[in-house]
Amino acid sequence: MNMQKKHLFAAFIITFSINAHAALTTVDNGLGVYDSGLNVTWLQNGNLFATQANSYGGGAAAFVTTVINASGGVIQDTPNSSDNAGPGYYNLSPSDFNTTTGAMDWWGAKAWVNYLNSISYGGVTGWSLPSISPVNGVSLQFPVSYDGSTDRGWNTQTINGTASQLAELYYTALGNVGLYNTAGVTQSGYGLNNSAPFTNLVKNVYWSGTEGVVPPSTDPMYAWVFATTNGAQGAGPKTNQYFAEAVYPGQISAVPIPGAFWLMGSALMGMLGLSRRKKA
Repeated sequence: MNMQKKHLFAAFIITFSINAHAALTTVDNGLGVYDSGLNVTWLQNGNLFATQANSYGGGAAAFVTTVINASGGVIQDTPNSSDNAGPGYYNLSPSDFNTTTGAMDWWGAKAWVNYLNSISYGGVTGWSLPSISPVNGVSLQFPVSYDGSTDRGWNTQTINGTASQLAELYYTALGNVGLYNTAGVTQSGYGLNNSAPFTNLVKNVYWSGTEGVVPPSTDPMYAWVFATTNGAQGAGPKTNQYFAEAVYPGQISAVPIPGAFWLMGSALMGMLGLSRRKKA
């Protein structure tokens, strides 16, 4: 077998070896990414809202109207001082969305996920904003830590690797590092440097669906967030405009391997066998 065929055959083997052990697998013809560590499917496009808004047939403004209508114009939440339609109710408006950047406030993010479910995006319903659960399994802890012992800070996946879906994706599945290591020492190479197989993941802040308070306040006008800029987790006012990803609980249909690819593999095996016969 000549050198070119050897390299091609090696690439064929490596591709399947990597896919067999990877935590992230592209599914549903590239619409989603399955994360085996969490057993969820992420949207493959990390800023899908902006893509949808700017490719919508009636224009971005019409898309926002469609998203708002998918929720009946109202989002329910834990009653807080930022609700504009009475305790526990928020009336949506176009100002909740930025179709240029793809950012939106928390209620806008909830409405957009409702829209994904209304159109059965990827052929399924059940999409939601990522969750952030207590590391200790009891209650969310707001003091800052560097070793993952509390819910606010860096390396929040260290002790409980699946408590924060966003932290698991950033640190474990994608292999990025935070601004600080677990000892609280700044380190180089932090930030969203690894993003494949995703596209359009934004170096900014992403919403979770988990509501919260910021002590000493007891007003749940906040939601938990994760910063892909430096790996920090915390909480931000629902009125802020950040970015949104969505997760589906489980794996949606996997990408079929094209028949031509299997034929190529068979041809390679045939060439390998032919080469061996000639040498015999």
